Amino acid sequence: MARQGSMLMSALPFSHVLYDSERGKRCDECFSLRSDELKRCVACKFASYCDKKCQQKAWIDHKKECQHLKLMTPAVPIERARLLSRIIYKIRRGVLEAKEWNQFENYPERTIHHVISHRELIKNDPAMKRKVATILYETRRFMANDSPSDDDILEIYGKVIMNAFVICDELNQPMYVGCGMYIGPCIMDHSCYPNAIITFSGITLNVRAGTDIAVNDHKHTFISYVDLLAPREERRAQLQPDYYFHCECTQCSNDDIDRMMLSTKCPNAECDAPIIRIGDDFQPCTACTCSNFSAIYESSVDEITRWSAAIYKQLQEWEQNGKEPQAILVECVKCLQRQADVLHLKWNVHVLRIKDLAAMCHFRMEAWTEAARLVLDTLEAKRKYFPPDHPNLSLQLFSAGKALMLTGKAKEGLCYLEEALAMISTTHGSDHPLVAQVKLLVAETEDLIKKSESKS
Repeated sequence: MARQGSMLMSALPFSHVLYDSERGKRCDECFSLRSDELKRCVACKFASYCDKKCQQKAWIDHKKECQHLKLMTPAVPIERARLLSRIIYKIRRGVLEAKEWNQFENYPERTIHHVISHRELIKNDPAMKRKVATILYETRRFMANDSPSDDDILEIYGKVIMNAFVICDELNQPMYVGCGMYIGPCIMDHSCYPNAIITFSGITLNVRAGTDIAVNDHKHTFISYVDLLAPREERRAQLQPDYYFHCECTQCSNDDIDRMMLSTKCPNAECDAPIIRIGDDFQPCTACTCSNFSAIYESSVDEITRWSAAIYKQLQEWEQNGKEPQAILVECVKCLQRQADVLHLKWNVHVLRIKDLAAMCHFRMEAWTEAARLVLDTLEAKRKYFPPDHPNLSLQLFSAGKALMLTGKAKEGLCYLEEALAMISTTHGSDHPLVAQVKLLVAETEDLIKKSESKS
């Protein structure tokens, strides 16, 4: 058995690249945020490193890349082409493994050649043709005369698109800073209600048991490949084209949860209970028995649900591209006003996701009162939709505690911070930098409470 919180696996990437949006802010090797101390590679003037140690460590992978970058200047290769080229050169050098540790029983031998590519499925997938054509062109352009055959590029691309991980920095914004190919961790299958949790410490990927796992085996350990704060249809729509399977996990089989995620507002203005839809039929309200669902109500639900999904995607892109929080917030407010007509404001995931974006904007603008209100608005629903101790939930608690403390509600904030600390210590490990950050905030909050009590 693997106990909750126990480390199941720790892995360095087989290959990794920093996102272009983080270039000049972070070290290309360790991803440390050190914009004032970075030293550029004198040859290509593209890669930057925090010190000589990182530069020397990166050189074996950067050497070939450096030559291609110089030849391409001033053009910049796409991130995926760089990642593919790094993997290709590594395989040519005979390096097939990455530094990893795990405590799984019956764990098989793993090299880059054991990572599934689904090459034939990709070849026969019309929807993938444009992506494939782009990546083939960009990789050939970047590697020039060193480029392998299209089939070989496609083999590596298949491995990357199916198995690469987005590398996160939970201490800073933006959270998503790069991507990496991790040979061991990608052996684990997906669940929309995972029993294992992935966190990062720099570029090191750690997998911990999110709950007690009866059989300590990688076949019984599940991680999530997609955003869990999404309805079943949306999750499956992401998984099928990217990973070629139709998810039938426990969460996808839970009709009650999915219906609540898509719940709507009761037509009775005096009632705040959610309305559930089964198939095409809205069910009578369980609180007031209202069943007055007009054709306008039904069409409005469908229209605003589709529109909410589209606007959320757009606002995510704005945030990732560095759009000012004030501009994003304006659109969030408009969206919430429109959603309030028919979607349930407490349980509907389309509303929750917009509230999350709005809260993030308020945090960046240091509008603590509004940030606290929005975070607390979504907390009960997230407790229902996420597995216990999931990082999304613990970070929500941390955000709530911090915002409340900064609005002068230290005692209330301390409760959330202590709960967040317990969760994060379990999911991230007691030595993770995020734990130290939460502990520091807990101590500051306790100090504020003592000072307030001594004055009174």
